[in-house]
Amino acid sequence: MPSNGMTISPTAKSIASYVKKNALHVKKAQKAHKHQRTESVREADYKGHHIVITTQYQIEVDGKIVMGHLGVTNDGQVHYHPVPNLSFASAVDLVKQLINIFPDDFVAKGNRKTHHRKMKRTLSGHKHT
Repeated sequence: MPSNGMTISPTAKSIASYVKKNALHVKKAQKAHKHQRTESVREADYKGHHIVITTQYQIEVDGKIVMGHLGVTNDGQVHYHPVPNLSFASAVDLVKQLINIFPDDFVAKGNRKTHHRKMKRTLSGHKHT
């Protein structure tokens, strides 16, 4: 270990060793710390009224739940804890970018048919595609 304040950069081997050593601990922590649904709370005051908007998100890709904290700012920008320096115009745009950033986590399943929820109507009657 350097004694004069120098920092040694990690190597591929040292990173692999660290990951291997801590993999079981991380898996246990992930099982105990589930985030199947993310809740976003936005608040504003307008003309003497206090507005609270609570939105819950559950993101699935190919039937599998995407884990992680998602938030929405008052101007509608969506952000995701694992990529904190990015924000998106929509949750769909965020998920598309996650697939681009972490392709190994989203291995294609071949020619999948359209997901069964694609044309599901919401309570308001609008179709979402």
